[in-house]
Amino acid sequence: MPIGRYAENGGFFEPDELAHLQNIFDQICARGEIDRRSEQAEFVATYLITLYRRGLRGDELFDAVSPKMPRRLGHPHGTAPVRSSESA
Repeated sequence: MPIGRYAENGGFFEPDELAHLQNIFDQICARGEIDRRSEQAEFVATYLITLYRRGLRGDELFDAVSPKMPRRLGHPHGTAPVRSSESA
């Protein structure tokens, strides 16, 4: 699911901002084994956008959303960030 669908309802985002949000969304869904068409994915998308609008960026943004996800993969906060070397 493209995160841009949720971003359209609340304002203007530059293409690089949407790409950044999409990347984080994809990482969280992959690590949390979340179906990108599920209600849980919808929560992730809207929460990411909300926190981005509040000024969170990068790892801070990822880490703020990750603890909200169900515990999976043995990570204490539910999901672990995908490092650039892992995402290839």
